[in-house]
Amino acid sequence: MALPSARVVRILALLAVLPTAVWAGFALTQANIQTSLAHGPLIAAHDGVACVACHSKTPGTVRQQVQAQVRYVLGLRETPVDFGYAAVQSDQCLACHARPNERHPIYRFREPRFAAAVQKVEARSCLGCHSEHHPQTVTASPMVCQACHGDLLVKNDPVDVSHVTLVAQENWSSCLGCHDFHGNHAFKAPRKLAKALPENAIWAYFQGGADPYGHPKLYEGKAP
Repeated sequence: MALPSARVVRILALLAVLPTAVWAGFALTQANIQTSLAHGPLIAAHDGVACVACHSKTPGTVRQQVQAQVRYVLGLRETPVDFGYAAVQSDQCLACHARPNERHPIYRFREPRFAAAVQKVEARSCLGCHSEHHPQTVTASPMVCQACHGDLLVKNDPVDVSHVTLVAQENWSSCLGCHDFHGNHAFKAPRKLAKALPENAIWAYFQGGADPYGHPKLYEGKAP
């Protein structure tokens, strides 16, 4: 008995998943269903933000999206499409959080010279370090600085324990104790290592705890 061709297999697979795909496409366009389909609650700072503030609608109708997906499965289209709403990108984050005082703008991580570092920290987008529908405020490790600053040299170093020494000791857990990553807090870096924020305070903040850098912020996010 001859085995079915690859095209036939794709068609059979499509027929099997088509009802689910149609239902999913419909469900994702209904506001009263979206919340129940979310992966988890929003972080506290985003409480009350509507789904559509971050999830932009995919172009076309549900029928057109299904047709495009069918063409993709059949090999007649190069890329798949999202049903209902597209995946969140950095542009959606920056619509509310772009600011002039940004120390680590996302475009810096896209520069070719940082390609090796990005492989370590997965910072191609805001979602490389931040994740919504998750209890953590920051999903990266506080040790993330080592990816780019392993050869750091500071002229006229003002700290009592020099940066060269800290790098040589691989004391990366101390970086965020003195430096606010995005530079958006009215927080002045101490000149004595003993005055740095404790590592456990930074870890707690990453896990959704209190902001150790204090308030006010220099630039508040815009209302969506």
